[in-house]
Amino acid sequence: MDRRVRIDLAYHGTADAGWQVQPGVRTVQGVVEEALSRLHGGKCARLCGAGRTDSGAHARGQVADVLVRTRYDDVGLLRALAHMLPDDIRPRRVLTVSPSFHAQHHAESKTYRYLVDTSATGDPWRQRYALAFPLPLDEPAVDAALRLLPGTKDWSGFAGSACTVDDRVRTITEARRLSLRPGLQAFVFTADGFLTHMVRNLVGTLLEVGRRKMGPERIEEVFLTRDRKRAGPTAPAKGLCLTRVVYDEALGGASGDAAAPW
Repeated sequence: MDRRVRIDLAYHGTADAGWQVQPGVRTVQGVVEEALSRLHGGKCARLCGAGRTDSGAHARGQVADVLVRTRYDDVGLLRALAHMLPDDIRPRRVLTVSPSFHAQHHAESKTYRYLVDTSATGDPWRQRYALAFPLPLDEPAVDAALRLLPGTKDWSGFAGSACTVDDRVRTITEARRLSLRPGLQAFVFTADGFLTHMVRNLVGTLLEVGRRKMGPERIEEVFLTRDRKRAGPTAPAKGLCLTRVVYDEALGGASGDAAAPW
């Protein structure tokens, strides 16, 4: 009998062309669907993810849902996927959910973290997961810019050119900078949703503020004009990680680990 399951996933996306299935390239969605198809003995249903992470971006708290037909219970399916999936894509939990559950539409909030290696010479252990930025950072200016972000706003000026949605109003509830350890900082953003490249464009703008190439007030200019050209460059994907997706407790609660620095 078919049932819908929620699958919580962690992965590093260095080897992947992003989340979404694309012909001729390796993607996270494609790899997981292939494993599920082997369990089905035929092509599985389409896997729906909470967020379409970019090529090279990572996740510690991705959530997906899919309709399955298998003799395995949730624990057995988790173990089977753990055996079949490659080391860079790990299932963290499998949970049978309501047939109407939708990983994207039922998400109440998502949290992304962006890592920046500010050490003078760079740390090779952070190379895949952090942007190397060995430049002085005006932290008070960056923090002033971050304080302008929370709220319900039109984020058109921070959307990538590939963004196709008409409604670009989103509510950010958290925008902060963390000093995790000497030479390593993180930007943390929580919202009810994000536009294409929105976090990466925000980080690129904040780093320009940190370099004093633009003032914190530029944030408000971008909101007023909705002009992408007024914002900073798009930061590389490798520093980006989807760390947490929050649902109603009846749908399994939150994914990921809120305390994890990475």
